[in-house]
Amino acid sequence: MLRIFEYMLWVALPVLQSAIGYRMWTRQLYRDYPLFFSYTIEQLLRFLLLFYCYHWSSQATYSRAFFGLNAVEAVLQLGVISELFFHIFRPYTGIVHLASALLRWAAVVLLLIAVLIAGFTSSTDSDLVLAAFFAMERSLQIVQGGLLFLLFVLTSALGLRWRQPSLGIALGFGIFTSVNLAAYSLRFQLGMTSHEVLSLISSAGYNCAVLVWLVSLYAREPILRKLSPHIPTWDLESWNQALLDLLRR
Repeated sequence: MLRIFEYMLWVALPVLQSAIGYRMWTRQLYRDYPLFFSYTIEQLLRFLLLFYCYHWSSQATYSRAFFGLNAVEAVLQLGVISELFFHIFRPYTGIVHLASALLRWAAVVLLLIAVLIAGFTSSTDSDLVLAAFFAMERSLQIVQGGLLFLLFVLTSALGLRWRQPSLGIALGFGIFTSVNLAAYSLRFQLGMTSHEVLSLISSAGYNCAVLVWLVSLYAREPILRKLSPHIPTWDLESWNQALLDLLRR
């Protein structure tokens, strides 16, 4: 029963992501979010290739395709988060430099934390390849989750307005990153006995993220309100000019 439900979630993804790709193409949002558009296309190609390998190829071919596509997906996911940083802070050139520096340092610190956690945590999985894969995936989710948290903290502290679909993209990534982090951590500890249930939870979390992206792209309201009405309004122009003057020295 779980396998059938997981299969349904898997098959539903290309339909939803095709709608996302179509919306971005017709509204020319691929110009503003080229990496997210590339990520959407990659997910469609990923489904087609894995679907073919799963039904009409060998297990070894499927495994190679799966691990290779996961590597590409990881790069694109981190690229999309970086794209959100620069898209939100783009009107403020000085703050962009500060945000990019924070992004680099945060990525390094989070990567070190992820490596330390992976090094000091033992897996119960008898398959060393799978154990290494889930440890790597958990480390990736830690880095992604930390960067998204930093993005929300900075935008909230500065009182910046979120525009569609930036908030939807960030929320979607936050949803499936949180679900995946929990699922991969449990899978790393429990081993194969939990694989089917946790795989289903991970798939459901990603489908929820795709639905959030779809809603944010098709919603009519062009500008989203601030995340909190109590955030003070900073003089960002003055901050931006001060940072620019400092960088020119």
